[in-house]
Amino acid sequence: MSIRNRILLFAVLVTLLPSLGLGWIYFQQSKQALLENTAHELKAAVSQVERESLLWLKEQMYEIRVFSSSYLLSDALTAYYRPVDTGDGQSDTSLADPVQAMTSYLSLVRNQYSQYKKLLVFSNEGTLIVQEPANGDSVSLPGDWLQQLNTRQMIIGDFYGRDKGPGTTLMLGVAVSSGNDGLLGILGAEVFPHALLDVMQSILAESEDRGTNAVLSLITDDGRVLLSTAEAGEPGARDRRGLPVLLSNPGQLVTYERSDGVTVVGMLAPVPDYPWAVLMEKRRGALFADIERMRNLTLLVVLGMVSVIGFFAWWLARGIVAPLHELTEAARQVADDNLDVQIAVRRRDELGFASKVFNDMVRQLKQSRDRLELLSTIDSLTQLPNRKAVMEAFSAALMRYQRHPRAFSLLMIDIDHFKVINDDHGHLAGDQVLRHVASLLREQTRQVDAVGRYGGEEFLALLDETDREAARQVAERIRTAIANSSVRYQEKEMRVTVSIGVAEIIGPDETREQLIDRADKAMYQAKQQGRNRVVVDDRGSDRANEAPQ
Repeated sequence: MSIRNRILLFAVLVTLLPSLGLGWIYFQQSKQALLENTAHELKAAVSQVERESLLWLKEQMYEIRVFSSSYLLSDALTAYYRPVDTGDGQSDTSLADPVQAMTSYLSLVRNQYSQYKKLLVFSNEGTLIVQEPANGDSVSLPGDWLQQLNTRQMIIGDFYGRDKGPGTTLMLGVAVSSGNDGLLGILGAEVFPHALLDVMQSILAESEDRGTNAVLSLITDDGRVLLSTAEAGEPGARDRRGLPVLLSNPGQLVTYERSDGVTVVGMLAPVPDYPWAVLMEKRRGALFADIERMRNLTLLVVLGMVSVIGFFAWWLARGIVAPLHELTEAARQVADDNLDVQIAVRRRDELGFASKVFNDMVRQLKQSRDRLELLSTIDSLTQLPNRKAVMEAFSAALMRYQRHPRAFSLLMIDIDHFKVINDDHGHLAGDQVLRHVASLLREQTRQVDAVGRYGGEEFLALLDETDREAARQVAERIRTAIANSSVRYQEKEMRVTVSIGVAEIIGPDETREQLIDRADKAMYQAKQQGRNRVVVDDRGSDRANEAPQ
């Protein structure tokens, strides 16, 4: 271990160990106190929901009993079983259609009381006679409806709806009876439990933990959620892995994990005489948020202390070993061929001087390498790319063509009678002619085209995304520009011409050498036909003209 790391480790341990020990003791004591307070809060909330649910149920049953005692309903049921005789041998026309009479009555009640989603009338055997509204799914009486009537004088059915929230309904029913005929039927009501859900939400709002961290639910004995303040998509009570413990320990605080991986603390209390229970739970993370914030604050303070002490230890160590480390790392990067590395010179001592010398050395090395790279790709006489650079561009064009077959063409350009120019005017004049032709080639081609010196008096031009006809036009423009210009050398005007061969790529299997060979043969045809002209190879590499012998 380096000296710097030893200094840092010692400073961190001296600060960290005492602070973490004291913080852990405080956290455990606060956690125990919070659990006791939460148990008291949940017990109070659950008891309040239990009372309110019973009160709400009694109010609903009272209203339904009032509606069931209507003579219109009992007379309609009586007429449903047997027509009412008026004494003159005719049936009572007012009850000629008892089903319609019951429907009208149910519609009248439902229009005045918005808490009813649906009102229903069942026969004394439990079969559905009529429902209002008539559309929608029908609900049925529970299997033990007759037993409930005998023991409770009311029927409590099932909850309907998937969201366990405002869209949920509860099936309730009371007997419709007559003093003479006994049980005539059942008046059922599918009730929206808005008021009960509002009470549950208001109890949550009054608790210490506002928002979505606490959930109140009304569940069945087997754990099915009937009504809940939870958001849609929350797991049902059956999905609580702690449900068996909750059911076996009513009124006790239980910590468990839901099927979605969320850990909660909850308490359950059965509703006396009814197959329901009230469950309240809080997310454990939200419950311990204050303690965890205090814990995090303690850790933050400890971290701050460690950071300050560590900074001074680091600063001390940095002054000793950091400059040497920078030099070592920079030298490693130079060895990996990274010549862009530079060391920040922050000191005026020997290490600062060494850093400055190192930077100058790397800078000079990079400049030398750049010059060498330039010399290796640029023709020094014409300042065009040399043969190596043009061939690399040629290879790249072939690879692009294999991926995306877009035509490109090649021009092989040769200066006519160049040997005569050298013999008559000297090699310096020939050099001037080469520079002149290179300048015109740059002017007559695009930046995307690759133009370079192929060797001697020959030039190559690679025309990107250019077919044979377009390449011929470019070649003709180049030929005309050169033929109409003159080269001035030692007070003399010289005119030169060029012969150009044009070849277009014919397929992905054609090689670089094959395309050059076709362009070269076309150029020789131009020479053979009298020079100062353009010849296009249009017969493919396997049928190209042979070069003149």
